[in-house]
Amino acid sequence: MPRIHPAAHVDSAAELADDVIVGPGAVIEEGVRIGRGCQIGPHAVIHRGTTLSAEVYVAVGAVIGGIPQDLKFKGGASGVEIGPRTAIREYVTVHRCSKPGAMTRVGAECMLMATSHVAHDCTLGDRVVLANGVNLAGHVTIGDAVFVSGHAQIHQFIRVGALVMIGGGSKVIKDLPPYCVADGHPARLFGVNVTGLRRAGLGVEEIGQIKEAYRVLFASGVKLQDALATLDTLSSEGNSRGAELAVFVRKSERGIARPNRGGHEWPDD
Repeated sequence: MPRIHPAAHVDSAAELADDVIVGPGAVIEEGVRIGRGCQIGPHAVIHRGTTLSAEVYVAVGAVIGGIPQDLKFKGGASGVEIGPRTAIREYVTVHRCSKPGAMTRVGAECMLMATSHVAHDCTLGDRVVLANGVNLAGHVTIGDAVFVSGHAQIHQFIRVGALVMIGGGSKVIKDLPPYCVADGHPARLFGVNVTGLRRAGLGVEEIGQIKEAYRVLFASGVKLQDALATLDTLSSEGNSRGAELAVFVRKSERGIARPNRGGHEWPDD
């Protein structure tokens, strides 16, 4: 049986695995589904339409599945899905979708640090870290293993590619291609996230492919379409990471962030 503190309120129509722990003052609404090994901290609120996969940790005062802060929202059932082994720390908020039937999604093994906010209709990949005070506006898409440093702000509908590192306090108003470092107000690119790539297990050859593709896109001095054509040629010659960058850039609707004008790059270590 779940261990539910007497001061918690768990709706009888919520589904909790047998080993779930629920702290004092927590509220779990009707229709919530909570997987095995989850822990719900004191005064956390889990709203209807929320699904927590196995071993999710929800800390004090976090609110998951709240009504979206969207003036166009007219009601309707939607929800939030949290992947396994994700940690949601103190006073984090994750809002459900503004479109009926849709889901705000947070992937597996993510860390949402204290007071960070994930707005409606966002999608986060696996192993994403949002440091303290990060704010994601609606419809933001974050790739796998992205690290967003403290108090960064990401505009609605932005796409952030895999393994991007975003500096603290940045204002992101353009899409950020995979594998890059971004920083500033507004955020600009500072080269390839070499340290992050190494930590993710990429080898010298793969990192070399990414550096080559980055130079073609941002340091070759040619128009974007010409640079993309060059990436297509490199892809046909075996540069698979360059192909990923080309696909990401071509799908951009808000435009791609460009390198900082000073030309400096983030140090590799």
